[in-house]
Amino acid sequence: MARPQSTSRNFSSLFRNKPEVTFYRSAVDKALQSETGNLDLFLRFLLGLSLESNQKHLRGLQTKTRSSSQSHEETVKYIKKKIRENPSPERSINLFHCLNELNDHSLVEEIQSYLTSGSLLKPNLLPAQWSALVFVLLTSEKELDVFDLKKYSRSEEGLLRLLPVVKASRAVLLSGCGVTEEGCASLVSALESNPSHLRELDLSNNDLKD
Repeated sequence: MARPQSTSRNFSSLFRNKPEVTFYRSAVDKALQSETGNLDLFLRFLLGLSLESNQKHLRGLQTKTRSSSQSHEETVKYIKKKIRENPSPERSINLFHCLNELNDHSLVEEIQSYLTSGSLLKPNLLPAQWSALVFVLLTSEKELDVFDLKKYSRSEEGLLRLLPVVKASRAVLLSGCGVTEEGCASLVSALESNPSHLRELDLSNNDLKD
């Protein structure tokens, strides 16, 4: 785990003589480059402070406010662009937390509208939409109790996209979802590589060939 002083040094160079948009983009890039995720919380804190509503708390600490509506909009666009580039699930989830800090919920609301209308199974979701679905499900305690893949996808692709949710759930129902040996291997690897809350797993009615 990185020390606070190390985190400060990693970001200190970003403050020096950079336009606002470049500054926040550089901070996002720096966090994404971290394999351990040790900069994730700091990035969310930094972006939260960038809101104009929070700038009043910093006026006595800095000579120039680093926030503007244009900077805010450009930062939101940049984070969405990074989500569309399909980073690792962990980095993608943190980017959604960053959008929350910036009060932008558009991607999440789009997925929630699919869930409410019952049309989630119909469209071919884009990578950013899969990431939004993962974020929505991970922040829903009800879904983490019993996760039924068929509510969201009846394909192995759906399983692979939603593996972070599987790892965080206590009971997972994958019956009749077209899971193959390859999908099962990916599932086992994911459950072994990170701590898992899983206590019950239903893989019946799939073509696993023993």
